[in-house]
Amino acid sequence: MAWRIASWRPQNFLLENSTIAEAWTLSMIFWPSFVRYRGCTLVEWKFSAGAVDHWLEELDGDVAAVEIMVNRVHLWETFEPKSPAEHVAFVSLAERIGAMWKAKLGGSFPGEEFEVTTADDPIGYGPTITFSHVGAS
Repeated sequence: MAWRIASWRPQNFLLENSTIAEAWTLSMIFWPSFVRYRGCTLVEWKFSAGAVDHWLEELDGDVAAVEIMVNRVHLWETFEPKSPAEHVAFVSLAERIGAMWKAKLGGSFPGEEFEVTTADDPIGYGPTITFSHVGAS
């Protein structure tokens, strides 16, 4: 990536720029816990029974559509890029988070299949990650 330099080391950067609270919060985004509610598999920190109930009614009980809606994370609502290079890195970050979610879902729910989607909409909400359950494998 354009913003990386040869001498850059993640642990040095984090030691000088981050707290344990920040690292813990990032881990919740990168490796989330999940809950199940009314047939839906949901990112725990995004879960709201009221929101799920609303979307189940609004989307005529379509569990996959509800999961896509409720689990959606817009990186622009989570991180604020400080430079053009960070804007470019956003797409790669979304893809990495998506890969982590896929691995965590597979380990948390063996024998079930999930579709993890990352998208980049530069006009709308920018890089976005979501997932939905697609059945037993």
